[in-house]
Amino acid sequence: MSTVYFSSWNGTITDERQKQPAERLSLEDLKIPFQHQGKDLKALIGWAGLVIVDPGVDLIMALREFYRNMQKESCGRCIPCRAGSRVIEDRLTDILEGRGKEEDLLFLQEISKLISDSSLCELGISSPLPLQHALEYFRDDFLKCLEAGKPQEVSENIYRPILTAPCRNGCPAHIDIPGYIEAIKEGDYELALAINREKTPLVGTLGRVCVHPCESNCNRQPVDESLSIRLLKRFAADYGVKNSYDEKHKLPRVKEDADRVAVVGAGPAGLTAAYQLARRRYGVTIYEALPIPGGMLSVGIPSYRLPREILNAEVDLVTSMGVEIIYNTKVGEDITLDQIWEKDFKAIFIASGLHDSATMGCEGEDACYMGYMPGVEFLRKINLGEQVNLGDRVAVIGGGNVAMDCARSAVRLGVREVHLIYRRSRNEMPANKAEIAAAEEEGITFHLLANPTCILEDGGSVSGMECIRMELGEPDESGRRRPVPMDGSEFILNADTVIPAIGQVADFCYLNEDCGMDVTRWGTLVVDEETMAAKKPGIFAGGDAVLGASTVIEAIATANRAAEAIDSYIKKGKAGVGYRHKMEKHIEQLGVYREETVPQMVGDRERLDEEVLPVDERMHCFKEAELGFKCSSEVTGEAQRCVKCLRLGMLVL
Repeated sequence: MSTVYFSSWNGTITDERQKQPAERLSLEDLKIPFQHQGKDLKALIGWAGLVIVDPGVDLIMALREFYRNMQKESCGRCIPCRAGSRVIEDRLTDILEGRGKEEDLLFLQEISKLISDSSLCELGISSPLPLQHALEYFRDDFLKCLEAGKPQEVSENIYRPILTAPCRNGCPAHIDIPGYIEAIKEGDYELALAINREKTPLVGTLGRVCVHPCESNCNRQPVDESLSIRLLKRFAADYGVKNSYDEKHKLPRVKEDADRVAVVGAGPAGLTAAYQLARRRYGVTIYEALPIPGGMLSVGIPSYRLPREILNAEVDLVTSMGVEIIYNTKVGEDITLDQIWEKDFKAIFIASGLHDSATMGCEGEDACYMGYMPGVEFLRKINLGEQVNLGDRVAVIGGGNVAMDCARSAVRLGVREVHLIYRRSRNEMPANKAEIAAAEEEGITFHLLANPTCILEDGGSVSGMECIRMELGEPDESGRRRPVPMDGSEFILNADTVIPAIGQVADFCYLNEDCGMDVTRWGTLVVDEETMAAKKPGIFAGGDAVLGASTVIEAIATANRAAEAIDSYIKKGKAGVGYRHKMEKHIEQLGVYREETVPQMVGDRERLDEEVLPVDERMHCFKEAELGFKCSSEVTGEAQRCVKCLRLGMLVL
């Protein structure tokens, strides 16, 4: 196992130089990647210091390569970062080529401090750190190079740089968030939209329903609040709609004789994979079981959160490239995987989603009572325009976003009393905090630390539920404290309709012994985590069918990897993903976001929140409830809160 020779990463000095290799700390203990594409790590240079694994690594040459990349990445808007990185590169070159002097070391020390003290973004502030640590702890290496007085032999090391940011690293799809926020600062909304479109066609959709893990990685949090990253994305997408962006930047249709790929499911993963494959000039046919596109975006999310005209416009973008969607065709019933292969497709991407409901395991749920309706079924019915009779009192079981969607939709359908039952406390609820708050504002009654034990009926119809109080015990596999029933705490909750929304499961009716797909004990498809490839060549899978119940942005991330791997499989005969995907995975181990990090150039600007329909208005209709930012001055002000926490890292192999 690879061990640490020296590390200054994240401010902790680990100096193992006097120890034997077997006695040194392992890279795994420091959460440092030890291999990249089969090559062992020799050193890591980056925003948080440096890590030396191989004592024979040419540190000075590696530092020069690092600052050469810093110079390339610098935007040039402040002189210290752009010019200073060039000065460092030149001075290190002098040392390597035998022209260096000892006073150069003092100069490098001073210039690196000047850059970090006077740069206007985190790239310039953080990137001088590895040089400062090298000069402090490896001065002898510099002196030996100076004493040699002759050019150093060119190192055979391989350098793998990557520029990221805490927000970008926190996004499962690794969208270039700093890039599009910078474009918004400059008023270039078309560029902001184009940057987002590199990863998915569903920009307006994400701008409304993404759970924005990027915001949880925003370095402004210790100071005030994170940026409204999701809403900035939404503004760029809405600007594109209002200004006919897709007409002006229309992507060409794929030629009819192009190699073809089949996609199972027109949800977020299927649509994104089809879009990325069409951009690579493949012909794509999507088989969709529903009569409409979007998967759970269409039938699982209410229109007050995601207006259908927004989603449909983004689907139209995909089909305008020549992607064909065949509706009302369920793979496994209307067509088999073998029959799809017979249509001369080069690969198949399975993104069939989770369209069945998990069971609660309580008495009466399998009795087919009138008034018992799983959450997925309920949302599908109302989103397809079917009539549902809920009565006056509805009980929704669950604490996730689907449960909130069910409860808030019931309010909009005129139900007089809506109750939400959740077996843990509010702190453990997986739903978005904003959704929880909105549900309470709309009058939904929460019954926390409670769980149903029996569905009650009267004349074949639901009349209510027997529930039991819970208390929290030790944490379970999810890290949340396990709910434990309290003896003798049973109570009755009257209800005309019971809607369980505790989870979703897949319907894998298309699987057979020869299909080349395995299923985990959690009911998800087995694929290679990097390429999304199944064990049978040519079959790939992504989205919830692989991840389990996840988020839209996570589904999109799997689709991007799969599309790249499918392209590699068709062209080279082997599934593979590119440099950026691999590096993002490595860099994630390093802790790009740290709670204790406070950016230096913050400024005094409060987070701007969007306008929301008044409660008394939104409770009675399915009109969009959250209205986003309305004018350019709002988005410019919010975008200017970004302090550009760019992070440059480099693996030396």
